[in-house]
Amino acid sequence: MIGFTCTAPAAPAPADDQLVLTGDEHAGRPPRRSTDPADQPSLVRTGRRPDQQISPDRTHRPDDLVPGLADRLRALLHGPRVPHFTLALIERLAASGHHTWVSGGAPRDLLSGAAPHEVNDLDLTGTAPAGAFTETTRQVLDSEGTGAEHPQRFSPDTLVCTVLDPVDRTGGPSLDYRGLGLDGTTFPATGTDLLQDSRQRDLTVNTLLYDPLENLVLDPLGQALDDLADPRGRRRLVPANTSADPLVCAEVLLRGLKFRLRWGTRDLDDEPLRAWALALPPDLLRPLGEDAWQRLAGLWNQCVPDPMAPALGETVHRLGPVAVELRARCDRVTP
Repeated sequence: MIGFTCTAPAAPAPADDQLVLTGDEHAGRPPRRSTDPADQPSLVRTGRRPDQQISPDRTHRPDDLVPGLADRLRALLHGPRVPHFTLALIERLAASGHHTWVSGGAPRDLLSGAAPHEVNDLDLTGTAPAGAFTETTRQVLDSEGTGAEHPQRFSPDTLVCTVLDPVDRTGGPSLDYRGLGLDGTTFPATGTDLLQDSRQRDLTVNTLLYDPLENLVLDPLGQALDDLADPRGRRRLVPANTSADPLVCAEVLLRGLKFRLRWGTRDLDDEPLRAWALALPPDLLRPLGEDAWQRLAGLWNQCVPDPMAPALGETVHRLGPVAVELRARCDRVTP
């Protein structure tokens, strides 16, 4: 078995998980194969747990990294920025055999010294496929009598599951989940491999994971912690995703641009990002179609909230001709 994909039947039916096996990678469309063990009696789950697939020296107790970090992580998960049902959901997923981690900005920012109230969003990842996640979420919310107050959204194009806030369904605290990234398929799919997941993220500093049940910080690549603070106390911007896909490259470039603008130039080493960007083929963006440019324009607006920022022009030119073209094209597209 490789992993899982998911289709979206007509509402209100839940998202429908499909099993992805070796040989399905290049099928061009998701397979129709039930994940119910009763439908697949010959399949047996084997292999090590995801957290056992990485070297032990890449797993850390939070306070061994930064004194007081464990308290800040707990404060985040119990604070007003995080939906109140989050820990109950993670525990319910664990009871069904799935592992869940806090990913992305939360562990990165708290390790960098941010206070829990300064973390703006919470992203989760794990081994549960999208359908299992949405169904488990429904069960948790229904047990609390709040299911109708927390609508869920699912994107079959990205396999991202979102649980919206009942107070403000567009601006309140929400929860985003996507299963561990799986590479090599011609359709969206998720898996159970922490290293594959890390290699699909944009920058190494965004590959950190936090396990709230075991109270552990994971650095699957063994590089994120060093890139958050090198021996000279600088942060390094290093691409983690080495895909040659033009759209993926453009997205990584935009995310690198975002963090260089956010973090400024003081105590920042952006040379790895710059070297990668300058090595991109000059005609990289030529194959992209209208849908891709719509997507990139939307991401541009997220990454560059202030198009008049004084450092924007210098940063774009520093990252080379592909970044310059990316800015020019995104400026002309209405997402």
